[in-house]
Formats: sequence, structure tokens, C-alpha cells
Amino acid sequence: MLNILIISSLALENGRGGEISSIELASGLKKSYKVILMDTNIFIGKGLLSKEVINKKLEGLNQRGRIKFATLNIFNKTFSFPYPWEVIKLFKLIKKNDIIYSPFSTVKLNLIILFASLIFRRVKFIIGFRKPLYSDKLLSQYNLKNRISILLFSLFKKRFYYHTISEHAKKFLKNFYKPNRIYHIIHGIELENYNKKISISENNDKLRFIYVGHLDNPHKGVGILLDAIEMLLNEHQNLKIFFEFCGSGPLEEKLRILKNKFPKFINYNGYISNELIAHYYKRNDIFLFTSKREPFGRVIIEALASELIIICSKTIGSVEILKGKNFAFFLEELDAKIIKEKIFEIYNTWLKDPDKFRQLKKSAKDYAFQNYSVSQEILSFKNLIEGVSKNNV
Repeated sequence: MLNILIISSLALENGRGGEISSIELASGLKKSYKVILMDTNIFIGKGLLSKEVINKKLEGLNQRGRIKFATLNIFNKTFSFPYPWEVIKLFKLIKKNDIIYSPFSTVKLNLIILFASLIFRRVKFIIGFRKPLYSDKLLSQYNLKNRISILLFSLFKKRFYYHTISEHAKKFLKNFYKPNRIYHIIHGIELENYNKKISISENNDKLRFIYVGHLDNPHKGVGILLDAIEMLLNEHQNLKIFFEFCGSGPLEEKLRILKNKFPKFINYNGYISNELIAHYYKRNDIFLFTSKREPFGRVIIEALASELIIICSKTIGSVEILKGKNFAFFLEELDAKIIKEKIFEIYNTWLKDPDKFRQLKKSAKDYAFQNYSVSQEILSFKNLIEGVSKNNV
């Protein structure tokens, strides 16, 4: 039986997309392989997943561990460095495994993986590209770090394979790596959580909108979304409409102020755990996706599986998932006025043509269930692992 080591660059308790994916991957592969899951002690903000939830998801896993980093705060910036003995501990663990899955992460972690590949020539490595490969700011530090790491991996071609969650990233990486070493495997979700539909909107005779995610503007565009909702409600206070928000972040206070201004139209639930979020999706009709950059968009799949129509910005992930789908309404530009008009357009469809509206919702759910199951994702990973293990190069 193959020994697989999966590495998360952040603490699992962060509970963001990368950490959830690592947990689901380890949980899905544990029946077929001896799986070890390693994370770090690096937190960004407050933890969103409890240890109890993580332990439940990983029940029966062969082993878990943590790589400890020292952190320094200098001029409001946080710098992290792995303790030398922690690197030695990780190297000993890598030596005992056949395949290592590590995210394309910080330059520090990428360098550790590169050095490990030189020392342990029997071991094979899969690098997971889950984050956006670039920022809109051409000369940003984010872009510089990514380019350095991509070029470093291109110098060490043997024993490395690459996994992307977007077709766009796969095409880009072909400029640096052999195409037969790049694999595109999309995220899946646990569809059994989304089987039942709660028809709250029909009972309340309101069209219900929901936003789920981090409450910030630079990445998620929430500030623009809140401005759009305020414009809409200032102009039309007789609409049968309701907005619900789930998440946490810097714009919590702005959201609370808007909620207090329009208490009959807006509710803020705070952060909702991954185990409970399906209930909140199901009691709504429209999902609001306003990210500025996103390589995939897991929340889009969760919303589709919950029978929700999507209003979405144009990101790499949203376009790949939703292009050409009649239940997706793209925003030509992430602008408050455009969002307001799109909300009003869908509201009129719901009001004037309820049969068409119901059919759009059914099509959304059918599409998610046919294409995005976590079992299909795990099967694809097993095929990748088997292929990598048999490749002698």
C-alpha cells in the first residue's frame, strides 16, 4: 500500500478553501492508502474550524502532525520561519512516504519541498495550484513570489507533477512544465448535504438572496455589493426581497450598519461552519458572488447544489464553471449600479415568470449533481496517484 503525505501550508483550523480541501482529500484517500496529514501553526485571522469538527472528518486517519513556524510582527507585517528542527522532522517524514502532495505556497515551503526532492530521490511530489497565479497589480509582491517559485520548480523537473483546479492555470503552467505532468482536477462537494430543499422563499413570498464568504472588498468585492444593495433599497422599499449574509471579515461593521438601516430586508448571521452552511443556502434563491479573483469558487458549487441561481463577477473560476449556463447571470463589471440592475432584472423574472424561475433553479441543481461530487474528485486523485506511482521518471 502506498504511503501518502498531504501538507497544508496553514493551520487546518483556519477553515478556508485550501484547508477544507486538504481535509477532504486526506479523508477521501485514507481507505485506499496510508495517509498522513501535516499542517502548520500559521493562522490568518481567527480560526473558523473547531478541532472537534476536524477530528470527526479525519476519524480513522493513519497519522496527523504539525510543522511549527516562528512568527515575527514587524511594521504591521507578519513574517514566519520554520524552526530548523521542524524542517528536519518534516524531512524524516517525507523520507518514509512514496508520494507527497503539497500546495504551491510560500517561497519558504516551496524551497523546503525542492530541497527534499534532491535529497530523497525515490519520493515523488505533486504540487497543488489552488490559489490565483497572479494579482491584477502587475508588479505586486504576490506576482513576484509566484513567478520565482514557478521558475524554481521548472529547474527541478524530475519527480514533480502538478495539480490545478482551473483549466486556465493548466494552460499557463504548460509554458513551464511538460503537459503530461499537469493534471486538472476540480473540487467536489459532499452532495448528500444538499439533497433536501427548504422552500422558505415560497412560504414567505419573498425572493431571497445570500452571500457566503469573507467580508472584505479587495478580494471578495463585498463593499461594492453592500453599496449596490443600499442603492436598491433606497430606490425601492416596496420590493418583496431579502438579503442574508454569512461570513466574517473587515466589513462586518459596514454590514451591521446597513442591516440596522434596513432591518426588514437584511440579516447578518456571522460565520457559519461548513457543516451547517447547507441549511442557509437551501433557504434562499439567489447566490451573490462578487469575488475579484478566484481560481475555482467552491461556494458557487455549493450554491448550485442548493438549487440557487447565481449572480456572479467574472473570475477564472466562475467563468469556467458557469460559462453558457442560463442559471448564471454574469456582471459585465464589478460595479454597484450594475449589481443593482442585475438584482432587479432577476427580481422581475421571479415576479412575472415563476415557471421559468423554477426551471432555472432546477437546472442549477442538476448541473451541480452531475458534475461536482467529492467522490468523483477523489476517484480522479486516485487515478493521478496510481499514474504517478507507476511512472519511473
